[in-house]
Amino acid sequence: MRTTLDIDEDVLLAAKELAKRKNLSAGRVVSQLLRQVLTGQAGHAKAAKDSGLQSVAGFRPFSKGGAVVTNEVVNRLRDTEGV
Repeated sequence: MRTTLDIDEDVLLAAKELAKRKNLSAGRVVSQLLRQVLTGQAGHAKAAKDSGLQSVAGFRPFSKGGAVVTNEVVNRLRDTEGV
């Protein structure tokens, strides 16, 4: 089904990144994630354990090339850029 939704930019970018990694459309990924959450089958703990990444507030950080973007990394970048 086709519809229009207002999605925060960061959420859309994360969905597109996940879709790229899974070779799926962003719409399919969003549908799968919503279905998991709405049915209580999100499985965050198992997914985090399988990937070796710690789940934060129910979300698993994306990693790229082995580097995980954490709050510490973001804060360092803010300090560096003077934001």
